[in-house]
Amino acid sequence: MMKSSILGAALILAALPVSARDLRYSHGFAASSAVGEAAEEFAAAVAEKSAGAVTFRIFPMSLMTLIETGPGVRDGLADMGYVLAPYTPSDYPYYSFLHELSMSINLRPATGRESLAYAGAMMDYTFNNCPQCQADFAAQNQVYLSGATSSVYALLCNKPVVTPEDLKGKRIRAGSPSFSRLSDHFGANGIQMPANEVFEGLSQNVLDCAMLSAPELTTYSLKDVVTDITLGLPGGIYAGAAVGNMNLDTWRGLSDEDKAAVWWGANVLSADISWNYHAQDTENLTEARGRGIQIHQASDALIAEVRRYTAEDLERVVQIFTDSYGLQDGAAHKEAFLAVLEKWYGLVEGVNSREDLRALYWQQIYAKIDPATYAR
Repeated sequence: MMKSSILGAALILAALPVSARDLRYSHGFAASSAVGEAAEEFAAAVAEKSAGAVTFRIFPMSLMTLIETGPGVRDGLADMGYVLAPYTPSDYPYYSFLHELSMSINLRPATGRESLAYAGAMMDYTFNNCPQCQADFAAQNQVYLSGATSSVYALLCNKPVVTPEDLKGKRIRAGSPSFSRLSDHFGANGIQMPANEVFEGLSQNVLDCAMLSAPELTTYSLKDVVTDITLGLPGGIYAGAAVGNMNLDTWRGLSDEDKAAVWWGANVLSADISWNYHAQDTENLTEARGRGIQIHQASDALIAEVRRYTAEDLERVVQIFTDSYGLQDGAAHKEAFLAVLEKWYGLVEGVNSREDLRALYWQQIYAKIDPATYAR
């Protein structure tokens, strides 16, 4: 967390006039998590940019659960929230579909920046190429302002899993259908469960493993119940987080100047969540080793089968979303999005810091859109 900017925000808040616009941002993570730290930086950025005219109170793990956030933002319980679209794909079929394509990262050599590229591509495509995504959010009385991603998913387990045979019969937490399908393919039982319930699931042996990124070892205290981590499986990224969805009525009620300040902050929120996950991934794996947690690499046979399965599933997912959620022109969306993603793999090559990522997202995405006319 950048203490100087947060202190600056606190000083601004203390001097606010009574007429200042005080808004609420809700997320279902600990205040010290990748999301929690980014939320504070977002609030500081908006307060500074608006000279205190717009402020955000942050509600971590208190106002609403992760599952409740979408309806809560819709109904105005919070002005802005961290909405996980894949939890209810029938409400957000197009954005959830883009998330389901994240397993495609398994088909290319690892660079360590896949998540940063995917976050940029999600926002780029949603803002500029997916009016259906925007319509889905509007139907929930929300406006999309920020997207972000986790780092690459691994298996966090209470027993070793290295080979395809090790997966058979395992009960594995999966956060979306794409991860559930992968579990089922290997003879495991994919259980869709909110991340904040995984600690209890692992500690009570309801789960054998969870498909999550390494920073959740700290976010949800999973380092206290995880004994083994397998890298290389499942791959993929949690990319379906609309991390800055705002109540549409609230957005339309802002002045053009206030919208510009929130828009500036939305870029910070997107970049900081994605960067925090990226940076904390290595930190958490290092800490896990120090705690005696065993770190395994998926076997060559397992990785090869994951890649083979991924190529097939990318074809399958179009039909699944067409049949289940009424997706139109799914094949065209898939090809267009993957082309945008390929562009972003190149754009993030020079990103080496949070500041680099903020600048890149601003230059390539936010600076090209006028918040005064967006979602008007």
